[in-house]
Amino acid sequence: MKKILLACLLLLSLISVFLPTSVLAELPEGVPTSLEAPTIKNIELKKNEDGTPYFEAQVYFPQSVLNLDSEAPGEGSVFWDYSVKVDNGDWEEFGGGGYISVYTGGEDGEPPVTAGTFPIMFEPMDEGSLETIDIKNHIYSYQMRFSYDYYEGWPDVEPIYSPVSNVVTIGSGSFYSDVSSWAEPQLKKANELGLIPDILKGADMTKPINREEFCELAVLLYEKVTKVSATPVSPNPFTDTTNSQILKANKLGITSGTSATTFSPKTLINREQCATMLFNAIKAIAPNADYSVTGVKDFPDQKHISVWAVNATKYMSKLEIIKGDSSGYFMPKATTTAQTAAGYGMATREAAIIMVVRTYGTME
Repeated sequence: MKKILLACLLLLSLISVFLPTSVLAELPEGVPTSLEAPTIKNIELKKNEDGTPYFEAQVYFPQSVLNLDSEAPGEGSVFWDYSVKVDNGDWEEFGGGGYISVYTGGEDGEPPVTAGTFPIMFEPMDEGSLETIDIKNHIYSYQMRFSYDYYEGWPDVEPIYSPVSNVVTIGSGSFYSDVSSWAEPQLKKANELGLIPDILKGADMTKPINREEFCELAVLLYEKVTKVSATPVSPNPFTDTTNSQILKANKLGITSGTSATTFSPKTLINREQCATMLFNAIKAIAPNADYSVTGVKDFPDQKHISVWAVNATKYMSKLEIIKGDSSGYFMPKATTTAQTAAGYGMATREAAIIMVVRTYGTME
């Protein structure tokens, strides 16, 4: 009997060690067991009067959180804090922040304000210095959360935390050396989704994309959507590459070689080739889907599209993943010497990444 009693006491002591005191103790009346999470709508770079930079985010505060702060059960207050990371580094520990009433104006017993979006300031972290923000060469990512600290029974309580918010990212980032202004939002989105392979990080995004780079994009898309790691073809049929991503693409049926033994990884690819490789990637992801292009009209420059690329170009156009110009021309490839010299029909790296982002959006 004594052994059983001792075992029970030991079990209770272990529970008390590993469970937070806020779980073991009864919460004061009105104190919730959980909070709604904040939502960060957007973020932009601003400067103080002295010229030092900071980030201002627009954050949605739910009504339940505002009411909680106003009603203050257990003599508590709602706080917010945040975590930041630079580029692909580790997330910093949560900290900073403060009372939400500072932002909402609902302090000192004032009636609760209406749920909405409020500006929140994030202090930038840039290699230990707040003097500059290298917006060109770094990506800054932020996430935040709410906590409710109540003082009834203090200090034998712990804060009640909300789930962590969505992640927002600002900065052109070190994943490219140059980019067209119209492509920046989609490239930032691609980076947030993890759709930019290492081979393209630091590259000039305005330049044409080659076969190796596009293979890496297509395989990464496949693995992100399916959550399955592809395997390379074995043995390697190519004599001019050992890139595992190319070998994965070959096994998945995304692409083949330029001959029985060569892949030609550095050869630039045109729009009809991009369309075909993405089309094949989609079929690898969803092999049983309907890939009919019945009813899709011919392009004005249909005669210049290779026979093997017709279905792919029409299907990708049908999904609005690869669009034609304002007149509907697909511009599949160069057909004259002058067009070849001008790079006509070639797909740029930024355009290829945007195609992948659009494809990802259709596959979610």
